[in-house]
Amino acid sequence: MKTRLLRIHSSFQAQMEIKELYLKGRKSFEENGFECPGIETRAILARSLDTDPLEFYAHPERRVNPERTEAFEKLLRRRLAGEPLAYVTGEREFCSRPFVVTRDVLIPRPETETLAELAIETAGRMKNPRILDLGTGSGCLAVTLSLEARGCEVFASDVSAAALSVARRNARTHGARVRFVRSDLLGSFAKSSFDMIISNPPYVSEAEYAELSPQIRRYEPRMALLGGKDGLACIRKIAAAAGTTLREGGFLLLEIGASQAESAERVVRENGFSDVRFGVDISGVKRVVKAIWKK
Repeated sequence: MKTRLLRIHSSFQAQMEIKELYLKGRKSFEENGFECPGIETRAILARSLDTDPLEFYAHPERRVNPERTEAFEKLLRRRLAGEPLAYVTGEREFCSRPFVVTRDVLIPRPETETLAELAIETAGRMKNPRILDLGTGSGCLAVTLSLEARGCEVFASDVSAAALSVARRNARTHGARVRFVRSDLLGSFAKSSFDMIISNPPYVSEAEYAELSPQIRRYEPRMALLGGKDGLACIRKIAAAAGTTLREGGFLLLEIGASQAESAERVVRENGFSDVRFGVDISGVKRVVKAIWKK
């Protein structure tokens, strides 16, 4: 994406048709070097008009009141300044469901769906498992697991009260039964509490973090991304504590970086886990480490 020039194409009038807003927004994105100007514009239109995109496809001549026009222009300026689209619109899809996101939580990524799918598959072979989503963020994993894995009891924790507020909102929206706990990692949970612990922990190394796009570093929560010098600091802490919190034969599932499979396997084995396996994404990259706790 090119450097933001923040050029807004033409002036916005008090009363404009939907198609006029679309064309002006699209032109602004094109002039500022965005790769998908149409998609960007439609997403912001839907948010500012509080309607489904099909509505403005059906009635492009409909006039927009001044308040909605102003809302569209404000969102457009935020996006042109580099703010991630998910934060601008306040929403990101995960496993075919929309989730509210704010700058208090990490934006859900497609690779995390690999973790969700493997957790659902694993839970499906267990009888009424108690599952903890550690560092839940937006709650996308906990909510998805609650809705897709029948008979499971899902807990979700986060050290951030603001993140838990977002996660609770998403659980209410989707009617998911999740128990939320504010906790710094596993410190608030008793011994042998769970049959499965899943987590998308911070796993970006300091060197990798410095190379991330300004869009990510400027807007997304640093604590949800940075995993110490080598990216494994949080993974080590979880692996060291998870054995105490898991029941005999319980599972630990962690999302990992694209090049961390070997290191992550070594960490979990050093902490007493066995039968280590991996979940791969659609590109065949190992993105989830799965291991069993045995005393």
